[in-house]
Amino acid sequence: MKKLFSTLKQKWAEYFLEILVITIGILGAFLLNNWNQNRISNQTQKLTIERLIEDVKSDTSRFAYLDYRLEERVKRCDSVLSLFSDLDTKEKRLSMISIHLINFFLVESNFTTYDEMLNTGRLYSMDDKKLRSHIINYYRDVKKWSTYIERDNQQLRSKMIGPEYNDYWVIQRKIWADQLMDIHKYPWLLQSNSKEIKDIEALVLSTRILFDRSRDRVANLKGHAEYLLTKLEP
Repeated sequence: MKKLFSTLKQKWAEYFLEILVITIGILGAFLLNNWNQNRISNQTQKLTIERLIEDVKSDTSRFAYLDYRLEERVKRCDSVLSLFSDLDTKEKRLSMISIHLINFFLVESNFTTYDEMLNTGRLYSMDDKKLRSHIINYYRDVKKWSTYIERDNQQLRSKMIGPEYNDYWVIQRKIWADQLMDIHKYPWLLQSNSKEIKDIEALVLSTRILFDRSRDRVANLKGHAEYLLTKLEP
């Protein structure tokens, strides 16, 4: 034991230096590994944001297209509704029926990168909490408004299959297929102010309301997407 203490006393500086070198080596390796992990994480986050930007840009283009199509359908509905004030002949009533109005537009968004951010935890590891909140709120809005629009579409679909519209769809198909039609099977076509004509007018009006409401929602989403882009892009 005395020999051990004597050796330590003589070589303590050498042993201390060796321990110091080992400690510095371990600490340096730890810091280097931590730096490398942060570098990889930052690069992955950067690439993820770049892909998210492309997704949101794609959404913006899609919303702009939907806005255009919905505006087009609203104008078409207004044009058709104006016909109902002057249906004094059978030909005018047949012309009104031959106009196709019903379309269903769905709000679709690219959730690929957002879902990946959720599943990998990258979304909640973002340093910028405000940006994270903007991203979450945007995709939450897309889900909410797409659900509302589809609910409106479903209500219109249910209305369209009502028995009061059976003759309307039959006549429409025959007109489009250029088939012969026995006009006497549909006596209301010989009248200028029949219940059936009023039902058709109500259907067009319901369609117009749906398109107009959907357009407002799509316009809001387009604005939201454009705002998110200003936060995502450097």
